Amino acid sequence: MDMLFNCRTDATYNLALEELLATDYPRGAIMLWRNDNAIIVGRNQNTAAEIDAEYVREHRIDVVRRTTGGGAVYHDLGNVNYTIIATGRQLEQEAFARNAGIIVEVLNSMGVAAEFHGRNDILVEGRKVSGSAKRVLADRTLFHGTLLFDTDLSVLGAALTPDESKIRAKGIASVRSRVANLREFLPQWDVEKFLSELRARLLRVTGQEEFREIPAEYQRRAEALADARYRTWEWNYGTVGSYSYCWRGRFPCGGVEVRFNVTDNRIADMNITGDFFGSEEVAALAARFNGVIPERKAIAAVIAGNDIERYISGLTPEEFLSLFRI
Repeated sequence: MDMLFNCRTDATYNLALEELLATDYPRGAIMLWRNDNAIIVGRNQNTAAEIDAEYVREHRIDVVRRTTGGGAVYHDLGNVNYTIIATGRQLEQEAFARNAGIIVEVLNSMGVAAEFHGRNDILVEGRKVSGSAKRVLADRTLFHGTLLFDTDLSVLGAALTPDESKIRAKGIASVRSRVANLREFLPQWDVEKFLSELRARLLRVTGQEEFREIPAEYQRRAEALADARYRTWEWNYGTVGSYSYCWRGRFPCGGVEVRFNVTDNRIADMNITGDFFGSEEVAALAARFNGVIPERKAIAAVIAGNDIERYISGLTPEEFLSLFRI
């Protein structure tokens, strides 16, 4: 088994690299890595229904979909991620506990009373400090998990708290748990000290000699895969399911509500209602959004190409755009 340390903090690159290691790295491996501010969405989730999109934009938080199932999580540099690439297909539920057991043993050696709990969590004093997920491939299994050490939990709560009245979607919703930072139990350490100790103790537990850098070939290929998949709207926000959207706002010109469905990643059945005035039928404006990707830039382009005030007197383009909180 190879012990790998990845110093990059770009979530799009890191998830691409992890996929490459899972699919064709020649040996089993354990990799440690961190992401700068990012929400990592589960493979089967509706991204728009999981996040507070306005908060995410304002705080410049990346949103990236991973290849494993489970719920959305928040990463920052106070969180350490581990990846275990196992040879063979590990289909049994006990595989979670077996692989996370490596991390539990390391935490116990630090004096932290960690224990594996439930389907895929590590708890300390009843609070979650780590969650994990897996993906079974043809002849290998990918396990990965988080280790909350000094994550900004206020951002975690805000970024992953969408307005439930905004989007009605079928799909896998995240389960919110009581969480804790490991720094509560290791107050004398900062995240760099924790990461150093984690590396050293993982080597002892696994019987390996050293952590290695990521091979240059995999770095190049990961960058290309990140561009092709992990940095695209289609991967990160697109969904095979359908959902409905509704948002209303109150402006000096009156109340305005937009309502539409999303099917095959395109807006359909757009409807604009309210107690406003206009010189032209608002249905004509609504129709111009049908068939558009439900992405902020695409919606802004439609708005920019139309004289909004002809349909809703007194409403500015910026005010109209504010109704699209996706």
